[in-house]
Amino acid sequence: MTMNQTHDLYRGTLVGAAVGDALGATVDELSRDEVKERYGVHREMVGGGRLKACAGELGVDTLLALAVAQSFADKGETDLKDLVKRLKDTFDKISGGKGAGPTTHAVLTALKPRGKDLAAVSRKIWQQNRGDTAGSGCVVRVAPVGLLRRMFVKEMIVETVNICRLTHYDQRCVDACIAFNFGVSYLTSGKDPSKLLFKTWRFLMDARSSKEYRELVGEEEAAQDMVSALKAVNHLQYDDLRANGMAIETTQAAYWLTLNAIDFEEGLVRAVNLGGDAATLGAVAGALLGARFGEQAIPERWVESVKFLDEIEKVADALCRLGEPKK
Repeated sequence: MTMNQTHDLYRGTLVGAAVGDALGATVDELSRDEVKERYGVHREMVGGGRLKACAGELGVDTLLALAVAQSFADKGETDLKDLVKRLKDTFDKISGGKGAGPTTHAVLTALKPRGKDLAAVSRKIWQQNRGDTAGSGCVVRVAPVGLLRRMFVKEMIVETVNICRLTHYDQRCVDACIAFNFGVSYLTSGKDPSKLLFKTWRFLMDARSSKEYRELVGEEEAAQDMVSALKAVNHLQYDDLRANGMAIETTQAAYWLTLNAIDFEEGLVRAVNLGGDAATLGAVAGALLGARFGEQAIPERWVESVKFLDEIEKVADALCRLGEPKK
């Protein structure tokens, strides 16, 4: 692949996430039937919805992903303290953390960039919730790791775990984030989408038995198995997909939508018309669809509407340069 193709896929990942978030926001928390009743098929960037978003406005998940990407671009590496500071600053600028899920909101309200153990707050909230904080708000936020560490497997696993656990300590979230980031790295490398599913669950199985994962996460079985969820993708129909705001179901649905898409637009329209947690599924599916089809495949009317487009494209280009192995 030429650098131009790789640039297009990197931009596609981050712009795709932003477009999916903004398109999904309009129908967020509506049921599928309510989406159909109000919009027929929802496919235009009109804003509104429960968050009263402007057309093309980025939601909290995508803004936090952009903060991670900008930290990487400015530092040239992973600096967790800098990253936490940027996440806090971004979260504080959003009025009352508008649109953040309960786990993201609780952690980022309490998290301190100077803390010795940056995962301590999310671990405490996970424990207070009796080990049940398996929401999907962390998934799209780790996409910049998949781009930065596209060629570096060990680093990708370690940094995905660490950045996921800044807010979501639950092992189900960790496994969903690793699966998602493998998809980002695989597709932005221009590899065959027809082998993506098999390659992803094999990668996740290997990752879970790696020294890095065992040291960071442990050897216990997760309460819900991301590998089984991926293996089930080929047996699902569109109506089986669940936009329920949970990390594993969201990642499973995003894989199904990406693998069954004719093109970017059709894949994303199907994602957001599921209703439910449409903004988050839109962002996660949009990132994978963008990684598969590239920015040039995203409808121009959507791209032109997206806020912060220049910053998103610029930071995607920086990650593309940083992601190449040093000669």
